[in-house]
Amino acid sequence: MFRVFACIAERHDTGLVVLAGFLCALACLTGVSMVLRAKASHGRTRASWVITGGLIVGSGIWATHFVAMLAYRPGLPVGFDPRQTLVSILIAMVVSAAGFGLALSRAGALVGGALAGAAIVAMHYAGMAALQIGAVAVWDPPYEAASIAIGVVLTAVALHLAFRQKGAMALVAGGSVYTLAILGMHFTAMAAVHYIPDPRVAVPDVLSQPQWLALAIGALAMLMTALGLIGALMDYHIAHRAHDEAQRLRAHVAELEKTKQVLEATSERLSQALAAASAASDAKSQFLAAMSHELRTPLNAIIGFSDLMTMEAFGPMGNDRYREYLADIRGSGAHLLSLISEILDLSRLDAGTDVLDEADVSLNDIIAETVRMVHRQAEQAGVAIEQNCDRRLPELRGDRRRLRQVFINLLTNAIKFTPQAGSIRISTFSRGDEIRASISDTGIGIADIPKALERFGQVNSQISRKFEGLGIGLPLAKQLVEAHGGRLEIDSKPSRGTTITIAFPPERTLVAARAIA
Repeated sequence: MFRVFACIAERHDTGLVVLAGFLCALACLTGVSMVLRAKASHGRTRASWVITGGLIVGSGIWATHFVAMLAYRPGLPVGFDPRQTLVSILIAMVVSAAGFGLALSRAGALVGGALAGAAIVAMHYAGMAALQIGAVAVWDPPYEAASIAIGVVLTAVALHLAFRQKGAMALVAGGSVYTLAILGMHFTAMAAVHYIPDPRVAVPDVLSQPQWLALAIGALAMLMTALGLIGALMDYHIAHRAHDEAQRLRAHVAELEKTKQVLEATSERLSQALAAASAASDAKSQFLAAMSHELRTPLNAIIGFSDLMTMEAFGPMGNDRYREYLADIRGSGAHLLSLISEILDLSRLDAGTDVLDEADVSLNDIIAETVRMVHRQAEQAGVAIEQNCDRRLPELRGDRRRLRQVFINLLTNAIKFTPQAGSIRISTFSRGDEIRASISDTGIGIADIPKALERFGQVNSQISRKFEGLGIGLPLAKQLVEAHGGRLEIDSKPSRGTTITIAFPPERTLVAARAIA
């Protein structure tokens, strides 16, 4: 090993050795890439890749050898026999192609690689025979045997690794060992020979400027191998994409067939479900109508009789505790009636049977009326309500009862979830062409707004009221606002309060409606 490195360091031009190494690596990467492309092909395409690979790799290996020979500095005049040099080129090309073909046959990569390695060995010693120098060559048989073993064994290992690995790893592993096989074989063989000067040996063609010849050969070899490598990589990329696209299309077609079957089955199930849903809808409507009559009638009686007894219309009760019980009975009945009415309202909105009773209404008047209705509830909760309404707002076209219901629900929620000594601020104003109303409170806020907007969505709170509700007041308010073509927006942060803004579209204002008319 030390003898080989000493040979490179003492008897070779370092720059040309580096050039030879670069040519060798490029040629080996090209050769491995072409063999891999041949492995993935069949028929004439495979044969063309094998032949092209042999030609390019053979010429690259020969260029590596020739540049390395030009880097050799024996201290004597040197020349080359043209015919013998041509023979070495042909050996490198033909035997390399044969080795690649054998590696792709049943013989396998090891056998084919060994033959390709033999091409390296034969090319080198044929090229050495073409060397004309004014000296007598003395050979070291052990180093000769070592060079032959390195070329044959390592090339066999290189093709074996390339065939066993996948993707870029196959190219890197195979190309690296292939490069090591060529360079190791060449410089081991150069260390095996020693030239003894002999003036009797004639040298007819002496090379005066080997550097320029080496650069020219190196440039030509690099161009050939680079073109081959680019072609192989482009072909691999195109083939890989075509393979992936074919697989993708096959998978897509199979998925479409499966989806078609699923859709056909789903369509049949949907038809059955629609028929069942239609029957269920009719049954629900009948149930809600019956429930409305069966629940509202006794609740109205409970509330009415509670009022009569509270007012002591037919004489004194005799005990103040009865009045408290009656107040509780009336409050519970009124709350239950309100919940039932909201559920029925949601059902009508879903069914599209709830038609708005539209008229010219004042948003400020509706808010003032609503505040009066919830004023007692706010006092009992210890919550202050402040109004800040713009008196210049035009009237709206809308359903007065439904709009009042929206603000009752929103104010009731604000009172319910605002701590004692808190406040609620309700405002009306215009923003562009829209009329807006906002309700801001200093309550606990809403931790999960999407859940709060779900029907029957209950968001955990730290405040407990006597009547918690079913979680339909806010969704109902949103749906009633949207029935008027408006939108309901919520801005809330836990422990910092909530602001709910209602925006009515320009076409709902009487000024805009009259302008359009």
